[in-house]
Amino acid sequence: MDFKIELAKKMLQHKAEKLSDVGHFRGIKITDKRWTKKDLIMLCNLFAKDFIMIHLSASSIATFKACPYRYYYQYVLGLRPIVDTDALRMGTNWHRIQEIANMQPCGVCECMYYIDEKDLPMKGDPDPNCVLCDGNGILPDDLMDAVTAHLNQAYAEIPLSKTEEEWEVEKIKFLYSLVGYQWYWNDDDYEGESLEQKFSLPLLSPISGRKLKAELRGKIDRIFSAGDNRFIHEYKSTSASLDSDSTFWSHLTLDTQTRMYTYAARQLGLGACGVLYDVWHKPQIKPKKLTQGESKKFVEDGEYCGEKFEIGLNESPIGTGAPDVLLVNKREAQVESGAKEGTFAIRETPEMYGARLLQDITQRPEFYFARREVVHHDDDIDAFTWELFNIYKSIQSMSNKNTFWRNEHQCEATFKCDYIDWCYSHRDIGPDEVPDNFRKIGVK
Repeated sequence: MDFKIELAKKMLQHKAEKLSDVGHFRGIKITDKRWTKKDLIMLCNLFAKDFIMIHLSASSIATFKACPYRYYYQYVLGLRPIVDTDALRMGTNWHRIQEIANMQPCGVCECMYYIDEKDLPMKGDPDPNCVLCDGNGILPDDLMDAVTAHLNQAYAEIPLSKTEEEWEVEKIKFLYSLVGYQWYWNDDDYEGESLEQKFSLPLLSPISGRKLKAELRGKIDRIFSAGDNRFIHEYKSTSASLDSDSTFWSHLTLDTQTRMYTYAARQLGLGACGVLYDVWHKPQIKPKKLTQGESKKFVEDGEYCGEKFEIGLNESPIGTGAPDVLLVNKREAQVESGAKEGTFAIRETPEMYGARLLQDITQRPEFYFARREVVHHDDDIDAFTWELFNIYKSIQSMSNKNTFWRNEHQCEATFKCDYIDWCYSHRDIGPDEVPDNFRKIGVK
């Protein structure tokens, strides 16, 4: 009920220019001083269809399909966890560093542009705090410097849920995976063009063709060409197998994002006939302890997994032969003395782990990287148009009546839902309430 009252108040503000301070509208007394709950609910029902504009994105649609109540929490109330999940954070960061790596060397930095009130890009002054260009508005010649600067900023503060090593290792995964990615795809057959086109398209009724109270929103980053065919280029990260017979690829043919991009490209006149999914398999290997033989050799020659490291050490004062302090590239490494005098084992530092990861990537790159063209034909897009229409009508009905329902099978399916505690305890979250460990984002 609180949701409806809040919505009704917003509707009053929306209709204020059309209503007198004191008067009547469709039999309801209009006054800026006193409103009954009944009046507000009546206004809600009267104005709802005219007031609510539903914004649909690939993420919001996927969320609604999984659980309408999760959609309500995320996109109606705008409540998101303060700390992102590992999967969301890694997917976002992988997409971002690819975006940086594809910028123009020595080009104008993105911080030089801003969006004006008409949603148009305008050129301004550089951001003195921008790490990509070091505040001067010009990107470096080697874009890996910009990538490294971005990752250093993104991983500067260690969250409570991570150890210092875990946080550093996650950063290393991105850096070395990107190096391996650029090496593996250096001679591919695709020609890419930067686009970075945001779209906000009206949703059309498949029955009448009229515009509905809904918009499709998203962003197309790049277009790849292969012969006469053009594909929207989309990065994706996963923990699933990338083998050719993996169900991961079959699932992509049903994926909302691939169909929405194809649909949007047709509406925008881009001529793209499909989506090129560029997939990164997130590394599963973790830092390990070297054998005693490997540790001895590493201290002697400083080489590990094809890379050379700077070694600094002090011998143990008790004469065991094991180093008391071992520095690898000026960073202290963990050393464990063996049972036999003079023996010891070293645990990989994050940089040593990165060297082993890069070696593994170069030895089996197809395990980490794969691309697949996903093409949708007219029948697919026609079916998707009806799917969008049905989703829109469902969201509209649930929003008007505040009747979002829960899908109990999604609470702990592939991951534990962020809102599971509220549902399990049947907690009613008000429109102005922001529970602990959550933040409220803009709801449009």
